[in-house]
Amino acid sequence: MRQRKRLKLICSLCEGSGWLCDEHPDLPWSHDDDCEGGGIACRCNELARLPLREVFVDFDALDAGVR
Repeated sequence: MRQRKRLKLICSLCEGSGWLCDEHPDLPWSHDDDCEGGGIACRCNELARLPLREVFVDFDALDAGVR
């Protein structure tokens, strides 16, 4: 029986981090310590495409056992 090795594909743009530099979108977010550009999601980052939702929790209600 032959075992197959699984290859882990790494994005060539973000180098597997999932984030690109906002100022230099062809480089990973952590490309240079002197760059102050923010991070933007790479096209390979599927989690960044999820819709954001705000969740507000009433801690007093949780402490009282009310749901």
